[in-house]
Amino acid sequence: MSDFISADISKISKFEQDSADAIQEFDDIKETFNSINSTLLSKWKGEGADAYKTETDHILENIGGIKDILDSINNGVVKDIKENYIKLDNELGEFNRNPDTSGGSEG
Repeated sequence: MSDFISADISKISKFEQDSADAIQEFDDIKETFNSINSTLLSKWKGEGADAYKTETDHILENIGGIKDILDSINNGVVKDIKENYIKLDNELGEFNRNPDTSGGSEG
């Protein structure tokens, strides 16, 4: 009797969850960063403050970019992989129920 064959998507699902957690963490960091900058820039004026604001605006753009990248990965690649694993799991389930009619050639 052959061993039971299965497709395991738990790592893919974990990546999706970890991505959601990372996005939330970056949102929290961004919110804290904005609060600190708002307080600092309300008391700091001049060329130094303007240069600092330009740099922090650039940093905030990149933090937002991370969310976009993770969303893109999850909604594109990970979604496709997960759908293919589910299809494979269904096919393996059918094979495991009836392994003698696998459709392969026997030699």
